[in-house]
Amino acid sequence: MRYSECYAVTSHDVDVNNNMKPSLILRYMQETANHQMRDRKPSYYELFFSGKSFILTRVTIEIYEQLHQYDQIQVDTWRCPEKGATFIRCFEILRDGKTAARAYTVWAVTNHETGKLCKANEVDISNYETEEPLTLELPTRFRLAKDLSFTKAGVKEVFYSDVDMNRHMNNTNYPDMLWNFIPDVIEKQVTSVNLRFMKEAPLGAEVEVYCAKMDEPLEQDTAAEETWCFYSLVNGEVNVEAQIGMRSL
Repeated sequence: MRYSECYAVTSHDVDVNNNMKPSLILRYMQETANHQMRDRKPSYYELFFSGKSFILTRVTIEIYEQLHQYDQIQVDTWRCPEKGATFIRCFEILRDGKTAARAYTVWAVTNHETGKLCKANEVDISNYETEEPLTLELPTRFRLAKDLSFTKAGVKEVFYSDVDMNRHMNNTNYPDMLWNFIPDVIEKQVTSVNLRFMKEAPLGAEVEVYCAKMDEPLEQDTAAEETWCFYSLVNGEVNVEAQIGMRSL
């Protein structure tokens, strides 16, 4: 069983080519998850004020159809059976009944008073709609190839408007932050996003972004014409690693 919400894509959600920005795809997904938490309990706020927070560790998004302003979309989400201290949640975005994007996400729950991870039996989310996880074409685990020649693309300062209740840059900001550094991005569209979060970027931190283009696009992303790889540093430590698939308009 899935939890569903319907939305109209706004004019502020799209780029100059009228395609939904990659961060907005993730935001609509996570907004739906928050609605499920609000309606089924415990809500995000109830968990937070009880000392627990969901932290995204990995996300894999496959984009099959570009979404445009004023499109009417349905976003489905569901909890998947937990494994130890690993919480899996999946998503699907539909337009006119046809799948436009899907995602597989992996979360941890931290006790923000002790800093320790919570096991599944310490977080009762049994009221959430539950199904088995999606099987995507993209690998939900990846490693950046060691032979890639990364160059420094730029630096992003974490401003107050970037952070969430945990006081670090919200995970939905990362796809757009990295996408901005892809050369000639105005002539391209996104086919996939794969992110691995390793260290938080707190308010006031500087995020150094490094990028490299793979010689050939990622094999499993059959729609991509090129794959861009990224890693970022915060205080000299790896903050996030990513692969973003792109194709020409």
